[in-house]
Amino acid sequence: MAKNRSKAQKAADSRYEAKRAGQRSRNWAVIFYPEDLPDDWQGILSEQHFGWIEGPLHDQDTNADGSPKKPHVHTLLMFGGVKTAEQVGKLLKESFGESETGSIIGVATPQQATDRSSVVRYMAHMDNPEKAQYDPADIVGHNGADPAEILRYSATEKREMVLAMEEFIEQNNITELADFSAAIRYDRPEWHVILSTQMTVYFNAFIRSRRHKAEHGGQAPKVDFTTGEVIEKG
Repeated sequence: MAKNRSKAQKAADSRYEAKRAGQRSRNWAVIFYPEDLPDDWQGILSEQHFGWIEGPLHDQDTNADGSPKKPHVHTLLMFGGVKTAEQVGKLLKESFGESETGSIIGVATPQQATDRSSVVRYMAHMDNPEKAQYDPADIVGHNGADPAEILRYSATEKREMVLAMEEFIEQNNITELADFSAAIRYDRPEWHVILSTQMTVYFNAFIRSRRHKAEHGGQAPKVDFTTGEVIEKG
């Protein structure tokens, strides 16, 4: 009998641990409603000293019947250790208060975030063209969190960004890589990540080619796109 109870207890323990693991996470998606919060709600949240990412204000979203949704901000809270929904809720209640019904004032119920990239991409509706679109450049990190490190782009999205970057260079007549980097560093952080970590050589060659072409009456030089060196002037 004792042996049977031991097996039953082990099975119960296994079920409990599986359930417990599913309820605990380092990453939580939380929606904030600024009109119900103090003006400095971001600062209050940052005082908790964990990294978090803030999306742009969603003030153009609509319900299925076309009525406007209450303006809100999607966030991703990233803790150093795992937390339960109850622990996250308690922290937010202590920061922003608790209503008579027990809910967090100005904050929706925290949801476990199993895919951080999807949460951050949704902040700008990047994968939902049927919804109101928001600028990914308005997604910001707090306490050291970096949205660009979490965002993942498809091959099509990356190509579209590269084309947009080339057009930006052409339209602004940029002739130095440093000027291009400075121009996009803060206004287009997603471009800057691609430039600085993946395509420095390509854009250096692209800009050098344009500069040499202008210097030689519109005749483009031949460029080694591996090194960015001009190998034959026009």
